[in-house]
Amino acid sequence: MATQLLRRQAFAACRLQAPVRRAPVRAMASKAESIKQTVADNKVVVYSKTYCPYCTRVKGLFTELKVPHKVLELDGMGAEGAELQDALQPITGRRTVPQVFIGGKFIGGCDDTMAAHAAGKLKVALSEVGISI
Repeated sequence: MATQLLRRQAFAACRLQAPVRRAPVRAMASKAESIKQTVADNKVVVYSKTYCPYCTRVKGLFTELKVPHKVLELDGMGAEGAELQDALQPITGRRTVPQVFIGGKFIGGCDDTMAAHAAGKLKVALSEVGISI
């Protein structure tokens, strides 16, 4: 029971957002292009927040597996981080973090990434982009 409460609190912390001034449509398009470029330029990308335990878990998995990955800590980027998070939603259908991309494809969040690893699908996805674990 206590574990469930801790998970709910951690999930709620990842979802809590300071009030964000919405970016104009032109800025959103620019941020979406920035996301697409970042994802295209890097084999593994994690959009994250420093205080999120789910993000820490995903980053820890990639570190443990010695997978080179680019991490963008949205909470450390000020208004730009909030705009990137807003721009991620139409791309991935999600607003929560982490958001993991491998080989330009959206893999999902923490649970999706961990499930893919447990099922051996993460290894396959990484091998398709030239990363062996």
